[in-house]
Amino acid sequence: MTVMVKRWYRSRRYQFVIFVVIVFCFIYYISLNDSLHREPDLDITRRYIENRLQESLKEDKGTGCDIPHLDPFAKEVTQFDKVLPKVVCDGRDWVKCYLSECKVVPEILATTRDIVCTYWNIIHKSDKEHYLGAPRDVKDDEVYVLEKSDHVKIKCIGTHLNSMLHSKWTGHSLGFRTTVVRKQPPPGRENTINILIFGFDSTSKNGFIRRMPKSYEFLTKELEGIVLQGYNILGDGTPAALFPILTGKNELELPDVRKKMKNNGTMDMMPFIFYKLRDDGYRTAYFEDMPWIGTFQYRFNGFKHQPADHYLRSFYLEESSSGKKWWKGGSNNKYCIGDTPQYKMMMNITEQFLSLDGKKFCFTFIADITHDDFNMISTADEHTVEFLQALRDQGRLRDTLLFVMGDHGPRYAKVRDTLQGKLEERLPFMTIVLPETLRRSRPEALDALKHNAHVLTTPHDIHATVLDAMDLQRYWNPYKVRGADLARGLTLFEPIPKNRSCSEAGIEPHWCTCLRWLNVSDADPLYHRAARAVVDYINSLTEPVRSLCAVRTLLEVSWESRWRANSRLLSFVEARDADGYVGRFGAGLRPDKEHWQVKIAVGPGRGVYEASMTYTKKEDKFLVNARDISRTNAYNNEPSCISATHPHLNMFCYCNG
Repeated sequence: MTVMVKRWYRSRRYQFVIFVVIVFCFIYYISLNDSLHREPDLDITRRYIENRLQESLKEDKGTGCDIPHLDPFAKEVTQFDKVLPKVVCDGRDWVKCYLSECKVVPEILATTRDIVCTYWNIIHKSDKEHYLGAPRDVKDDEVYVLEKSDHVKIKCIGTHLNSMLHSKWTGHSLGFRTTVVRKQPPPGRENTINILIFGFDSTSKNGFIRRMPKSYEFLTKELEGIVLQGYNILGDGTPAALFPILTGKNELELPDVRKKMKNNGTMDMMPFIFYKLRDDGYRTAYFEDMPWIGTFQYRFNGFKHQPADHYLRSFYLEESSSGKKWWKGGSNNKYCIGDTPQYKMMMNITEQFLSLDGKKFCFTFIADITHDDFNMISTADEHTVEFLQALRDQGRLRDTLLFVMGDHGPRYAKVRDTLQGKLEERLPFMTIVLPETLRRSRPEALDALKHNAHVLTTPHDIHATVLDAMDLQRYWNPYKVRGADLARGLTLFEPIPKNRSCSEAGIEPHWCTCLRWLNVSDADPLYHRAARAVVDYINSLTEPVRSLCAVRTLLEVSWESRWRANSRLLSFVEARDADGYVGRFGAGLRPDKEHWQVKIAVGPGRGVYEASMTYTKKEDKFLVNARDISRTNAYNNEPSCISATHPHLNMFCYCNG
């Protein structure tokens, strides 16, 4: 081999080595950059929030809450109301299930002969997996008994009585299997109270009054339900409402089972109330629709084992082809299960559950008619009245504590662009109907509840109240914000002090409707800096995937507001009397931190955001956190390029190209 050839081979080899080193360094850089920008673990965030609440507590402790009194029919919000067609479902189901029995309905038997129906049990394995059991044929008016599952897929074939034409029908139905094994209640606890929590997604207090007038009147007049006027959300989205109600804790205090954390943890690790009640001999049910955006599955790993005795997730996944039916659009049939509106089916199965033997706990949550367009909820008004009336007439409410609730107000709607809409998002619907048994055994509870209807309350209080009603106070969460005099979660069957503040209740400034916010003029030196701080922060979040996500630019500022403590608090010096009731006031102090809120629109794609942040005067800068930014318009397919790999950036990313 010539010298020239040897040099050529040596040169090529060095080039290859250099190329490999460059590729390795590039991959390492990307990995390092991603780790530096990755969202901190929940424990770090929890400590951050706790510290912020402790700081806020220094300013608002004992100040109480001036609950906003909003006109439900103000033009500011009613201008967005619209009348939508009611849900009407086509066809006729051949088979209906009631409790544990499924059979062909009389109308079909009267017109069809030689009917053969094949049943497949829908078997739940985990939130991510289910399968169909072995087929079983049932003829004509024979009864199929639910044993292995609450849910079945059914195919039927028959012949018209007056012709040789064959007819076919395929559908799904549900009831209650006969094989549920429940623990015996401890001695003396055989007849403790039943609980029904019946919820609608994205439903504010005022929204329910506007769009469900017949249901509201029946609840408050006929059932004498108490509406919580100061019921305030704790955070963004449904989990922020349901974690506290069902566990007594918020997400930050629970094991981190988010999908993006690449761990094998599941919701089974959480202290859900279902588990405690199962040990106490309760029959439990968790009914939630729209499983493809499930509360505990969309961002989380979901449950490995079904959390309650009766659970609908596998039924809905099978019936909807994992949500594909929903996205076809153009027809109201997406709101239907066969010939029945989906929300009506949820009411039917809840009503049946309450007729089962033993003591019962049921959590039902309806999203399909509220999540995408809250105006759709009106279609359920009359049926909700019928449902509540049936519970009353059947005597179910004599020993059942009833909650009818929303998790939060509309989040992706034009109404939220108004000041009232912004407040309504933070003030969801919560009405409580006391059963006769509880009114007799604890006559003071009704007076306490009426008092508490006009003080600041949260989902933590609902959890404490449920446990109190069942005489399971030993499971109360005694947690207090450091420096607070009151526990974060308080039972509504005892008077809550009127001077309870947002910080004591665990509500951050971003979500507190009690705060006094002042509009900031665009002439203010910090006005444009505040808006740019949010845009810069959003871009910092997407920087690790800059090749995929565009740089966002500020298009407009809709408004900005700033909160400061009241002047009397700022100017307080010391007590003038020995008892500490009379204060001495001097020159007002200017706090070294200010809470700001801004609403901006960014391009490309016109993403609209609301953000809360803190301005520190000493450092002369704004501190922004991803938890305090809300996207107020739908992002649709904007983040399609990163949804699978970086779902936590969905509301911030606008894909290039």
